[in-house]
Amino acid sequence: MHIALYLLMVTVVGLQGTPRGLRWWLDPTICSELALTGKQVAALDEEYMRTLGQRRLLRRAFDVANAELAHAIARGDLSDAEAEALVSRVEDLRRQRNEARMQLLVAMYFLLTPAQRAQLRVVVERERARSLTPC
Repeated sequence: MHIALYLLMVTVVGLQGTPRGLRWWLDPTICSELALTGKQVAALDEEYMRTLGQRRLLRRAFDVANAELAHAIARGDLSDAEAEALVSRVEDLRRQRNEARMQLLVAMYFLLTPAQRAQLRVVVERERARSLTPC
């Protein structure tokens, strides 16, 4: 399973530069290369959209809490207890965001066939190499 999680993390980062960005399964080239069926594309998009609202709420809550922590630290008027509470809140929201994202990625991973997963690794590595190549 470690390979699956690694692949999923790399996929999100590695394919952000595609014309469709994070919604890589909508990119016609990638669809073709992975031989995604219409049913798979619909299922991938449905899973992404089903969780989008929750993931956005978590992102906003994290951003607000993180900004509150940064402002409080900049003011310099935090007690140890207040700082600990703010840090705990920020890190709990970060954990919730990461967990929601990983659950989405794992669900998406299992919508692909083993052959598609292998081809996805090829596509991701190619895209990563492109992004590392200087212009």
